Amino acid sequence: MASRLVRIIVATALAILFETAVIVGCTLATPDNAAPTFGMTCLAFAIVAFLGGRIPTVAAVVTGALELALILPGEGFAVSDPDHAIGLIGVITTGVMMAWYVARRDTLSAVLAADVAASRQAAEWRSVAHAELAHRLSNDLSILVSMASIKANDATSLEARDLLTDIGSRLVVLGRVYQRLEVRDRDTQDAIAARQFLLDLCGDLQLTTLSIGSISLRADIDESLRLPIRTLSLLGLVANEMLTNVRKHAFPNGEGGEVLLYLHRHTFRPDCVELIVTDNGVGFSSGDGKDRRGRSLLVLLAKQIQGTIAYARISGTTVATLQFALPAAAAIGAIGAQGE
Repeated sequence: MASRLVRIIVATALAILFETAVIVGCTLATPDNAAPTFGMTCLAFAIVAFLGGRIPTVAAVVTGALELALILPGEGFAVSDPDHAIGLIGVITTGVMMAWYVARRDTLSAVLAADVAASRQAAEWRSVAHAELAHRLSNDLSILVSMASIKANDATSLEARDLLTDIGSRLVVLGRVYQRLEVRDRDTQDAIAARQFLLDLCGDLQLTTLSIGSISLRADIDESLRLPIRTLSLLGLVANEMLTNVRKHAFPNGEGGEVLLYLHRHTFRPDCVELIVTDNGVGFSSGDGKDRRGRSLLVLLAKQIQGTIAYARISGTTVATLQFALPAAAAIGAIGAQGE
């Protein structure tokens, strides 16, 4: 507060000195013609208003008006020449308008600064709240995973044990999805690069789900593809489910093989995206109850992003394909990127 007051006092003193120097200099340069003095005084008002602020401008206008009234011919502050009086009124009017403009500008700047400060504080509070929420979510997921593991160990039925194990593994993946996306306070349509997210997820799965046997996982992902957080999180769950099914059904005995995860825009439909997972395993069995449950879950996940799931067996290769509509925000961004 004290430093601000000092700055105002210094700026006011400099403004008065500058205004006085302009008036005195112009008067001495053209003693028989007041018009240049009036014009330069108005210009000096504008310079002070631009550089000094409201209080220095008001001080310069008051001081300048008094100095002009005193310098112009007449008794005391009375101006005898009507033309000089009109010119003085014009100078004062210009100065008042400058002071009004600066006062309005400073007021708007103060309001804007207050709004920015309030927005910043609100953003900080939201960031703290989301960090706390993410921490609690991580803890809750860990508890659920532990409970599922305990219940799976206690289960007497093999089917129940498998179901609880599957639930635990999906909860682990869900936790990894949230960690990868680093959920923050942002709009659900904010686009995130899909490539790095899925590469990280594939790396996790290679070390965990696909670590049994010599299963080689290769990824081919469009570098320019960006998707909203919600879409990308569901896509991560779909990819995990597909790759988990590959490990269970394509390589049931832990033998090795090759798996490809492919994510690109549809070749003939630019408003759609394709996620394809292929493997050279033993294939799938339509009569396998666990296989049907896995496919049902994939269908439910696909519907949430307006997608469809299809399966095929081509020349000893199993192909699982998810096609879904490119979200509007991502489609607009893609058009803009192609235009550039």
